[in-house]
Amino acid sequence: MRIPPVTWSIALCVAAAFARAQQPNQQPKTPPPAADLDLLSTIPWTTDGVEYYDHAPAPRGKVDRTALVDAAIARAKQEHKLVLWYVQRIVEDKVLQGRQMYRAPVLDVYMQQVVFADPDVAAIATACTVPLRCAMDEPLCQRFSLRPLQFVEPAVVFLDGDGKVVHWVERFRTFHAQWFADLLVRVLDQAGIARDGGGADAQRRGGLWRQALATASAQPDKDAAAWLKIAALQRLLRLPEQALDSLAKAEHDVQSRVAARERDAGGDGGGGRRRGSRGPTPDELRTLGDVLCERGLVLSMTGNLLDAQPALEHAWRSGGTRAAEAGYWYALNALHLGDEVGAMRRFQLVADQHPTEVFGKRARANSKLGLDDRPLGAAFTGFEDVRYLPESAYQGMPKDTAWHGDAQAPKPLARHAVEFLLAQQRDDGGFTDARYAYWPSTEITPNVWVAITAIALTALWEYREVFPDLQPRIDAALRKGEAFAFDPKRLCRGANEDCYSDAYRLMYLARRSSRADEAARRELVQRMNTIVEQAALRQQQSGFFAHEYENAFCTGAVLQELVAARAAGATVPTEMTDKAAAALISARFETGAFVYGGKAQGKPTGLKDAAARMPVCEGTLFQEGRSDLDKVRFALQNFWEHMKNIETVRRNDFHSDGELGGFFFFHAVFHASEVVRLLPEAERAPHWQQFVALLQQVPEMDGSFLDSHELGRSYGTAMALLTLRNAATFE
Repeated sequence: MRIPPVTWSIALCVAAAFARAQQPNQQPKTPPPAADLDLLSTIPWTTDGVEYYDHAPAPRGKVDRTALVDAAIARAKQEHKLVLWYVQRIVEDKVLQGRQMYRAPVLDVYMQQVVFADPDVAAIATACTVPLRCAMDEPLCQRFSLRPLQFVEPAVVFLDGDGKVVHWVERFRTFHAQWFADLLVRVLDQAGIARDGGGADAQRRGGLWRQALATASAQPDKDAAAWLKIAALQRLLRLPEQALDSLAKAEHDVQSRVAARERDAGGDGGGGRRRGSRGPTPDELRTLGDVLCERGLVLSMTGNLLDAQPALEHAWRSGGTRAAEAGYWYALNALHLGDEVGAMRRFQLVADQHPTEVFGKRARANSKLGLDDRPLGAAFTGFEDVRYLPESAYQGMPKDTAWHGDAQAPKPLARHAVEFLLAQQRDDGGFTDARYAYWPSTEITPNVWVAITAIALTALWEYREVFPDLQPRIDAALRKGEAFAFDPKRLCRGANEDCYSDAYRLMYLARRSSRADEAARRELVQRMNTIVEQAALRQQQSGFFAHEYENAFCTGAVLQELVAARAAGATVPTEMTDKAAAALISARFETGAFVYGGKAQGKPTGLKDAAARMPVCEGTLFQEGRSDLDKVRFALQNFWEHMKNIETVRRNDFHSDGELGGFFFFHAVFHASEVVRLLPEAERAPHWQQFVALLQQVPEMDGSFLDSHELGRSYGTAMALLTLRNAATFE
């Protein structure tokens, strides 16, 4: 059978799923894919010797972690340092027993790769702390009063020499080395940790960046190496314009030396090449390569990716000491510019040509596939970005990676999110940063990508008129995205999640039709009719739709978009909607709670556990004339009463609070905001205010939105944008 052409990532998903289907009972005999990444060697960690891997059994055996922590504290006291305790896993006995996170090892790899393998983070951690990599078990949770769900991995705890917690940061979901290095410096300063003086290099290793800059700047007769050192410090201090000026001086110094040597060798009297001249020496070429790498890095951090690429390409080819680093940043920029295939090729080259260097190892993480058939590293899932964060991220002493600073008004909040979303689109038009899979098969991943791409397209469409200056970029993104989302080869029909791909494509088409002329509207209606026919094949005999099993929340979401498509002119068979409504009614207890899966029976589901699904289920029943406003009001009231529970587990990837998990957060929030529009207009304003306040609290510090890391930043950001569009007024 001929397999139609698809992107490399989808092809890998399908091939791997097929291979596993042929051998369903065989367990891999090779070590876990992440076992040999060797990303921890940049820091002299003391470890508990226990490693957790994605979708692998938990390690067995007893470890005296209390003794390890006490030894690190004693050493910190003796050496006048802090303990930097990296908690990659929390497995306590009394509350969740490690079930707050399902795929914590995925985030551990991101932390190793992006944060701890960064040269400046590694230097400061080595020089100024006692680095300890150790899981948090029951005795340690009890001792330090740090338990899930208030404290979730990956996390870092700073202890002083008396064993007192100086600071902690939990729930890392934005992985940014420069930010963490800056925070590390502030923690050391706040704790009064004295660092050695000496030259600029020693001061930089101690995080004394301003002192190091003053020392380096005071040096007379600076050569290219001195200017390069100054530029790197200016970059760390977020002084990019000054850094670029220093790099220009470094390059000028090399050029001046070459020109002087050519003059000394004698000229030919013309403007051509002088006799006896050999151009830059190998050392000068390497220095130029390092200067170009630094320039490319500074330009990348300021968001000037296109300008950075030529400098990074020259540095990659220079053979300088930073060639691997330059190749790495070039690949990351290529990815953020939409070139997923080119980025993968370059990451592979860097890994192959520089296997023992830190950036070669980091590149290998981005090019080696995990058991979910996605790269192990952070780049392709949208969790690695070198660009400077908003200035608010560098203020105070944050305890997680959420937005830190004043709440943003709706329009700038949306602007950040729209620009982030535009940058997430790949060259094939898809928003494919999710790594959501059901084990042992990854066949659903293409369906997830189509669904998320449709959500992202809808969000961009809704903000096209809010931000007129972004219209050309949005229109280009819509054209590319439609080619992806409506290509049948992108779907794995008959697998889980394909009902969501139908629902959200209907959402996009229905919203486009509302502002289309008559000819365009007819074409959009025909496309909706085709998808409705396909969606009918996804509906179970019971009337439920299923993502993995028959359930009310999935059925409610699909029905909500079928109703929207019908309102936009599509032909939606009454049989479909009646069956779906009957299924929803069968899932509802007399209390108003909807059961998690299938029909309601036995003991009623608690209102807390049902809070995330009640609005969409009750709201769609109301639209079909099978409920009433009082039931809708109660569902929304219950939703808000338990929002603290829903939000607490937002960035978890498991059912961390009964039936609540992070992957329900934006599903619940967006669909609930759609239900508010069914209320009488006089009742809507208090709900809109609560939605806006919620969205102002939950952005990541880079302006994106996220719930479960498996679903990714494109999904969370697009859902947040759609919710905000419902709730806020944009002048």
